[in-house]
Amino acid sequence: MTIDGTSTTGLSRGELTELRRHRIGIVFQQPNLLPSLTAAEQLQVMARIDGRSPGRARGRALELLDAVGLADRAHRRPHQLSGGQRQRVNIARALMNDPTVLLVDEPTSALDHERGAAVIGLITRLTRQRATATVLVTHDRTHLTAADRIAEVHDGRLRRPAPTG
Repeated sequence: MTIDGTSTTGLSRGELTELRRHRIGIVFQQPNLLPSLTAAEQLQVMARIDGRSPGRARGRALELLDAVGLADRAHRRPHQLSGGQRQRVNIARALMNDPTVLLVDEPTSALDHERGAAVIGLITRLTRQRATATVLVTHDRTHLTAADRIAEVHDGRLRRPAPTG
């Protein structure tokens, strides 16, 4: 596999860790937010792990929270946010380090149809604006219209994607 021009074959564990930290963002099925941190701090911790300055990290976090429509919720903790808002923090957190690839695992599984569609629209809009390749795993076929390409897995086997319009 090649990510952003880097072949992953033969990379050491440390090199793979660096690749994941700098080039891959992950949106988990459940947001897994830290209960003691505010929405802004959830994002800032990603930059701190990467060794970036707290001031730049805060500015970037606030910019991303604004992009996902949560600028006014930056100081709220997870229990003060709705499920859809927590998932938007999760998306912003995954984009914090400007990944080349975004891996998205069932982001709508805990949301109603309307909020789920909004989350898919948000992911699509943000990743197109940032030229980020996105791999979306979903069982909800209604989200396939947002995809440029579709690949299906049946019984552990990958089916070749059919071109989408």
